[in-house]
Amino acid sequence: MTKVLVVDDQRIAREYMENVVRGSEGYRLMGSLTRADMAAAVCRRSAVELVIMDVCTHGRKDGIDAAAELREQFPKLKIIVVTSMPEESYVKRAKAAGVDSFWNKETSPEELVTVMDATMQGRRIWPGETPAVKLGIATSTELTETEIRVLRMVCEGLEYSEIAEELHYTRDNVKYHIRNILQKTGYANKTQLAIAVTGKRFIIPRLFDEQEDSGENPITL
Repeated sequence: MTKVLVVDDQRIAREYMENVVRGSEGYRLMGSLTRADMAAAVCRRSAVELVIMDVCTHGRKDGIDAAAELREQFPKLKIIVVTSMPEESYVKRAKAAGVDSFWNKETSPEELVTVMDATMQGRRIWPGETPAVKLGIATSTELTETEIRVLRMVCEGLEYSEIAEELHYTRDNVKYHIRNILQKTGYANKTQLAIAVTGKRFIIPRLFDEQEDSGENPITL
């Protein structure tokens, strides 16, 4: 029996994944957590073989950062990162973290158990691309990589000069890219743009070390 740990801070999603594990032949649920930063302790204590980890969880690190640490500590551990958000950086970050598979709750054609089986067989299941998001009169696929980098800084509340310093651009160059983004999307200004982009979860800004300890205890079975 493959020993499985589920990590998700949303009760309905977590219970769904727990039930998938319990109802699937060859898997045993060893624990369920709301905090990604507690995963290593459970893996060590219970000899977990497969972790199903949501990106956004309680605790001081997100699921992808936690997955990177698990990969270092447990090289043979299989890790599936899951999400329901179209944040453009998640797939790239998950690959860099050494994750085995990536499952999008909303758009992946495979059922979770199919991804689990394939991952345990040594195969990797990855989405072909990040889901396109409608941004005003444009879609996210119409933005260039440079525009997305600039847009991320806008969503984090940085001013023109701060974005220029961060990305090693000139201030005029930053203004040029923001103007292009506004023209493509049709938003009136960068504040309206940032509200729309973050509201659609295409970019989720990291502000002020927002992954603070929530005080919630993990759920363990």
